[in-house]
Amino acid sequence: MPLHARSCRGQDQEEPEALPRPNLAAYTSRPRRPPEFDPIMILRHFALATALAATNSLTAQDVVTLHSVTVLADNNVTVVYSKNFATCAHMRFNNGACTQMGVLTHTNNIFCTQGSFVSVTVPPSAFIAGFGPGIPVFMVHGNNSGTASACVTVSCNGTYGTGCVGTTGAPALDANDDCPPAGTTVDFTVSNGLPGSIAVLGFGIGQANIPVLGCNLLLGSVLGTVAVPFNGSGAGTFAFPLPIGSAGVVFTTQAFAIDAGGPQGFSATNGLLVRVL
Repeated sequence: MPLHARSCRGQDQEEPEALPRPNLAAYTSRPRRPPEFDPIMILRHFALATALAATNSLTAQDVVTLHSVTVLADNNVTVVYSKNFATCAHMRFNNGACTQMGVLTHTNNIFCTQGSFVSVTVPPSAFIAGFGPGIPVFMVHGNNSGTASACVTVSCNGTYGTGCVGTTGAPALDANDDCPPAGTTVDFTVSNGLPGSIAVLGFGIGQANIPVLGCNLLLGSVLGTVAVPFNGSGAGTFAFPLPIGSAGVVFTTQAFAIDAGGPQGFSATNGLLVRVL
């Protein structure tokens, strides 16, 4: 009798139960947990934002600086200033303590160029009465009086004319103050002269340009002279005390020095105009 083939599966087996499928909707519908509150981090962010805002405000701030205001020997006025805005700036009168904002010193727009150390030279007619040497002034933004410079006292530069060359070049005449107050002493110094030589310092009224001894006399009229000996460096000083009642006096000075290297044996300095306040 032939053998019957046995089933490879043997007895019938039960199908395994299917695993339950995850309910994704249940997860996506749950509310998310809010981030934890970190007060330290919030304070740091606030401090950083505040610092950045302050920096931007400082960078954009308008600034004006008045460096100098100088009356020249020809009465023109040179003003040197800096400003970082396009609006014109104005110069105003002030008191010595820079605590009182006065009226404008000029009638037209003059200080409009933007930049650093801008130099503007204008005639005296550009300023109103009361402006002059020894007067405190300051500069202010044309549209914002809160943007202003520190005060500056109007000074003087009395140098004028050209000296006459000698052995060491043209000697120079200068003073410790071209606008000295009455009752003080002015030190007149001649430098770059022939060492060991001597100069004659003349005092006069007004300016001139008259050929004398191969050089030019720059004094309108000579009222007096004084000898000034040179040291080994070719320099000499004369101290001139101003009378107490000399305020308002304007005079000129120039020195001629004995110098074989100059025309006809002399060299000469520039002229110097002095205004007594």
